[in-house]
Amino acid sequence: MMVFCGILLFIPLFWRLFQLMILQHNHYESAAITNQTRSTAITADRGTIYDCNLNILAASKTVENVFIDPWEIHNAKEDVDMIAEGLGKILEIDPDSIREKAARLDRRYEVIARKRELEQSNAVRKFITDHELSGIHLESDSQRYYPSGCTPAQVIGFTNSENRGGEGLEEYYDDVLQGTSGAVITTKGNYETQMLYSYEKYYDATDGNSLVLTIDSTVQLFLEKNIKAAIEKYDVKNGAFAVMMDVNTGAILGMAIEGSYDPNHYLEIMDLSVLKKLDEISKEKEQAAGDTEKQNELVKKYNQLEAAARLKQWRNRCVSDGYEPGSTFKTITLAAALEEKAVDLNTTTFFCAGAKNYKDRASTLHCWKEGGHGSESLAQALQNSCNIAFADIGMALGGSKLYDYIDALGLLEKTGIDMAGESTGVFHSREMLMENAQLTTVAFGQSVKPTPIQMVRAIAAVVNGGYVLKPYVVSEILDENGNVIQKNGKTVIRQAISQETSKLMCELIESVVTNGTAGNAKLSGYRIGGKTGTSEKLDEYVDGVQTQDRIVSFVGIAPMDDPQYICLVALDSPSRETGIYISGGVMAAPVVRDIFAEALPYLGVQPDYTGVDMSSVNVSMPDVRYMSEDEAKEILSKRSLSYTTVGSGDEITAQIPMPNELLPGNSKVILYLGEAAPTDLVEVPDLRNLTEQQAKAIIDEKGLYMQTKGSSFASVVTDQDHEPGEQLRRGTTITVELTDQTALD
Repeated sequence: MMVFCGILLFIPLFWRLFQLMILQHNHYESAAITNQTRSTAITADRGTIYDCNLNILAASKTVENVFIDPWEIHNAKEDVDMIAEGLGKILEIDPDSIREKAARLDRRYEVIARKRELEQSNAVRKFITDHELSGIHLESDSQRYYPSGCTPAQVIGFTNSENRGGEGLEEYYDDVLQGTSGAVITTKGNYETQMLYSYEKYYDATDGNSLVLTIDSTVQLFLEKNIKAAIEKYDVKNGAFAVMMDVNTGAILGMAIEGSYDPNHYLEIMDLSVLKKLDEISKEKEQAAGDTEKQNELVKKYNQLEAAARLKQWRNRCVSDGYEPGSTFKTITLAAALEEKAVDLNTTTFFCAGAKNYKDRASTLHCWKEGGHGSESLAQALQNSCNIAFADIGMALGGSKLYDYIDALGLLEKTGIDMAGESTGVFHSREMLMENAQLTTVAFGQSVKPTPIQMVRAIAAVVNGGYVLKPYVVSEILDENGNVIQKNGKTVIRQAISQETSKLMCELIESVVTNGTAGNAKLSGYRIGGKTGTSEKLDEYVDGVQTQDRIVSFVGIAPMDDPQYICLVALDSPSRETGIYISGGVMAAPVVRDIFAEALPYLGVQPDYTGVDMSSVNVSMPDVRYMSEDEAKEILSKRSLSYTTVGSGDEITAQIPMPNELLPGNSKVILYLGEAAPTDLVEVPDLRNLTEQQAKAIIDEKGLYMQTKGSSFASVVTDQDHEPGEQLRRGTTITVELTDQTALD
């Protein structure tokens, strides 16, 4: 009986042992390991982001986090006030925040400063050593930095305090860039003290993969520099954007958005007008001291304005926002109509009286040119950017067919570009395009809002043989050892129009620059094509009244004999107070011209001056001093330069201009024989608002040279590279901008 009772007594004990040793073995083993070991994370570095020439755009560097162990500080009876004041001074933080964290005795880990660089980290180490402290610790971390600052901020994006991608490529490729953290596992004793006999195991971190972009930093700078200059020149209120793409591959060479931000300090607001408003709210909050309700209201208003400003400057308008393309959209309408043979280059004609009524359209449709263009051919309709003609083309094509080509050219779908936040823009349905009111409006580029990248891809297809491509920004992904593990390239989605139609469109698009509204995009030595656009912002209102703001844009293609590059520039809301007529032809076309002037030679597209008036081309003045007149004549003639002489003698003793100065071809230089050249300076005149002939006469009289850029048709000088009143050496060249004042679309 006693044996039986003994067995009964031991049954609960056996059952408890079975539970602990068998059923709950894994749980208690894990708890024991956790209690007996300390794990210290080793942060993996994110992969580097390079431009196409392997210039670093984003990289990681090792920094350290400073943390305290409140229990350890308390247990070792360390002076909390001394620690708070000392670390506060070193780390430039509020000592009270350290005191507050040190009081949390139930916590073993309280971060007091993140991502501190070597100088501060070493100062903390010295502080720990000098005061023999045990409750202060440092751990390695990784910090992202961007050597180029704001270039190109919205493309690259940034990482947050947790090293996760926040915007742009940092977000889109976060999993690729992130890497895998490592760890150091060590044994620990009671209360996390070090054990006399212990082991340590090291698990390596694996750095993230790197990206090689199609972006060329030099081309990017060309884009940014020129749109910034345009913003200043035309007092553009809502920023600008520009995209440059290879029309044959879809590779993005540059993408610029103004205003921008610095991803090294991504929380800082760059918009001065917003900063002013925030300052006003702060002052208002101070004045409302004692009124809790008012202060809370102002804090909410401040936070909302600050958050909205950050989101706006982070946003990549080129892929995320629709915009009004205006007359640049006419290239889509015309390509579709030619492909469907709804119009014919040889026989189709139009008559524009400046206004026209269409069946089922409630209001009269007006052309941008008051009084109209009169009788015009199909080519002239595009050159003139005639709204009436393109409404007629839309009617001839039909709404359903136009919708088909809008769809085929990729304007109803995301492009698939490898960037975060892409949207599809805003378009009418097929049913709405069946109505004359919408069809006639859409045909010339109003009441639709594609994204800039959609428009760039669609017009690239119009000139590249009809092929709709997938744009891309990352060309290669590299592992941590630099090996290529993924390569991206040309991806053809579909062919939307025939090569024959594309070739014909290339001729027509080029004629818009040579004979149409885009004359200000002319560039000596290059065959440039493109289409201007000036669009109303139909869906924007201020106090219930539709805004009068405009978006002016130009899409340029070069070189037109073999299209390689497309560049879109759009300026959002130029000011009317500048006195300059608001139009894509006047404002945006010259910006693309200036971008191409720098980018094309850089990209290896050499100018062809065959049949070109060399006076529109700058040449370098050779050094002909100490030569005979005959020797100098031969050298100068090879540079398309003529000369006149002053004095007599067998040898040239001085020259104007000086060697290596740039001056227009066909210019006449001055050679001095046996005499010195005059050294007096001449004052730069104000040439603005003068015709080319008037400006040239004044410049010649001053002993200077004048180079022109832009259109010579119905043009006046709108800008000059040397300010009036500046003192210059004789023989200096002044470059002036000639603007065609009739390029009003």
